[in-house]
Amino acid sequence: MSGKINATVKKITAQLNAVKDFYFSAMGKTAKYLAKIGVSANVVSVFGFAIGLFAINFLAMGDYFSALVCVLLNRFLDGVDGVLARQKEITDFGVFLDACLDYAVYAGIIFGFGMANPSANAVAAGFWLFGFTVSATSMLAYAVVSYKNYCDKASEKKKLPIYLGGFFQGFETLAGVLFLCLMPGWFTPVAIILGCFALAKALMVVSVAYYNLVILNKNK
Repeated sequence: MSGKINATVKKITAQLNAVKDFYFSAMGKTAKYLAKIGVSANVVSVFGFAIGLFAINFLAMGDYFSALVCVLLNRFLDGVDGVLARQKEITDFGVFLDACLDYAVYAGIIFGFGMANPSANAVAAGFWLFGFTVSATSMLAYAVVSYKNYCDKASEKKKLPIYLGGFFQGFETLAGVLFLCLMPGWFTPVAIILGCFALAKALMVVSVAYYNLVILNKNK
């Protein structure tokens, strides 16, 4: 029995790795082509944002399949703009624009789910958006303070915590959004779980900020 389970797990893992390899290969090829024809990373970011707005519109209309396609395209282009920027030059405005548009799209997606069925989804969407806002603002505030402290150290610029990973920036939230596009009837429990994850993320950011900005400074 355990042998069959292990074989199944290995098969699923291999399939996921194949999908991941195809995904990153497609991103690299797309970025290479766009660089060749002179398209900038910021243009890709704005174009991806526009597609994200269509996802919000489709969610509000209850057209979950079209929303799913738009979300996937938005996330793909979000990866492409990063690859493209690294191939050319990473700029401060590019980092700002990418983060700003990402947060706007994700907040809009929550709003779109709420609009799809206000009587059933409004409260859960509001809680999810509350958690997202707290998480996003705590992380961005920490990034601003960290940049102020380390902007004069060129060797540390690439290590600034603009993105700390985790909930609402990683695979977990994207998987949740895609799942909800396929199974919108599960919105309330999934939204509450993701809202709790986002609040937990904010708590982690505050803890990290306190340790780095208070405790470490006292020990200097």
